[in-house]
Amino acid sequence: MKLKRNLEIMAALNDMTLGQLADKADIQRQNLSIIKRRGTCTALTAVKIARALGVDLTDIIEEED
Repeated sequence: MKLKRNLEIMAALNDMTLGQLADKADIQRQNLSIIKRRGTCTALTAVKIARALGVDLTDIIEEED
């Protein structure tokens, strides 16, 4: 799934560092770094990130054509 925005911006909007986001989403920091660089992740990871940010999944992913 492609993310709408940069993870660093999404974390900052929630007063979190990327490390804090990784911990809260139960994702390894190294994996979050890869997701940040690529801008994509699996559906399960997107759900974890959305929950950690306290937003709906549709708020962080782009719709596919």
